[in-house]
Amino acid sequence: MAISKVVSIEITDFVTRVCEVSYGKKIATVYNTVMFENPENTVEDAFIAERSAYVPELKKQLKEAKIKCRDAVFVLASNKILSREITIPDMKDKLIADYIEGEKNQYFPMDISEHKITYCIADRNEQKKEIKLIVYAAPIELIKNYQELAKELGVKIVKLDYFGNAEYKHLQNNNSNSRLDFYLEINESNTMFTILENGKFALQRNMNFGVLQLVQHLIDEGYYGTIDVKDAMRKLISERLIFGSYSEMVEYSPVDEADSKLYECKKRITDAVRPLISGVARVLEYYNNRNKDLSISEIFVGSCGSEIGGILEIITSEFEGVKFKRLAKLPGIKYSKANEFMVNRSTEFMSCIGASHISGVDFNIREESAEKQSQTFALLALLLAFAAAGALVGVPMFNYYMEINRQESLSKKISELAEFDKLKIDRDKGTADYEELRNFSESTVTNNQGFNTVLAKIESLVPSNTVVSSVTADEEGVTFVVSTPSKEEAAKLLIQLEQIEEFESVTVNNITEEYDDETSVRYETFTVLCSYFKPEPTPTPAPPDNSGADGDSNAEGGE
Repeated sequence: MAISKVVSIEITDFVTRVCEVSYGKKIATVYNTVMFENPENTVEDAFIAERSAYVPELKKQLKEAKIKCRDAVFVLASNKILSREITIPDMKDKLIADYIEGEKNQYFPMDISEHKITYCIADRNEQKKEIKLIVYAAPIELIKNYQELAKELGVKIVKLDYFGNAEYKHLQNNNSNSRLDFYLEINESNTMFTILENGKFALQRNMNFGVLQLVQHLIDEGYYGTIDVKDAMRKLISERLIFGSYSEMVEYSPVDEADSKLYECKKRITDAVRPLISGVARVLEYYNNRNKDLSISEIFVGSCGSEIGGILEIITSEFEGVKFKRLAKLPGIKYSKANEFMVNRSTEFMSCIGASHISGVDFNIREESAEKQSQTFALLALLLAFAAAGALVGVPMFNYYMEINRQESLSKKISELAEFDKLKIDRDKGTADYEELRNFSESTVTNNQGFNTVLAKIESLVPSNTVVSSVTADEEGVTFVVSTPSKEEAAKLLIQLEQIEEFESVTVNNITEEYDDETSVRYETFTVLCSYFKPEPTPTPAPPDNSGADGDSNAEGGE
């Protein structure tokens, strides 16, 4: 039976979000919504560590909300899930999974033997005959953790989706109306930056920054005395505890002792936003370097972090010509006006709603043995039913059915003989498929297949006093952000990188000098772009020239 609606559940370290939502609809209908704080110390990086304390609370919340749907979609919001954007030769969809399985160790420079691999198609370029994919790898331990949760809840898993993919699917599905090409989602434990181009996936980065970091700074500062996480979150939203810019923070002079204490509190919270600004700057720099003809003027910001007082102003102050605008309501959904979460906080549920789309990734591991066992039992039950019927009706009826079966068998043989032409067509098709696979096998050489070797060479060249904060690789080359104590060290590193034979060129962008107040060390930070050699085009073989052979034959005949 077709699934009409699902209960979509996203579990973060701090809260759990639940939507009872239509399944597979272009415009999703949200029937019911629940959000609650997790019992203390029960969830760690989306892994349910204490199910005995967590599950009863989730059951209670579902019961109180009168959510009875038994088909469930879980959204995995874990930073342990790996993702890579890759480009492969064009091929039939049914061949992609086997291709990725064979090349997976080239995509992830680590042991992923205990990970489930899946993917989604971001774009298919017919002119270049290539496919752009987003490949994901999730720990099997995390997947089984959610499968056990489903058993305890008594629900059937329809899909195990990744929160970044679920967010992208909702943005893509509503891009024609809302034009949400640049979307920054600031959550409790992480921040996701998604970029679309004409409704298609362009770039997505997960940043290690969340609202809970600001909450912890406010609690530790002690300006409001002893407060818990919930109170601290409320203060950050209702009070403006972030300066409008860092220049304003530096130039501000407290007027008295009370103002001085408030200033120190606001200064600490404002400084805590720097990692978010740095992460956004790196993503924009990476994107702009590859899209020099495009300009970004507006970035929408959503989820709980967009409500923090002053956070949009200070981010905007750091980016000239780019405005960060809060997305108040999520587009492309239907809901009751009585649903307060959808009216006031709908962007926090984007992943839950986006996971209700049929397309996307699925980490669920099916238990094939259980399915086969079920089929065996069904066949046995059918045989027993026939045996019982035979005993009741008697031998004459049994002989009658035997004759019918014999007639059907003869008819089947006649049909098979009449299908001889079809067998020949199938044989020819098999030959064509073999040729396609052979040609495909000869074209599966990618620049990134030796990425592990390149990464090892880079690591061997980086001095101990140099810090590499991020590494990104694609078919064009490797890009990483480096911090060195001096320009001399930077120059030395670049000279060494140019010796790596896989690189055609090594260039540097955006060198900045920074000063670490805690260590009193100055260092140079810059982006290095190492470009692979572009492969030489394979020449098309010329057709054989038979004119000479014909001429020789004619000459011999003349003799």
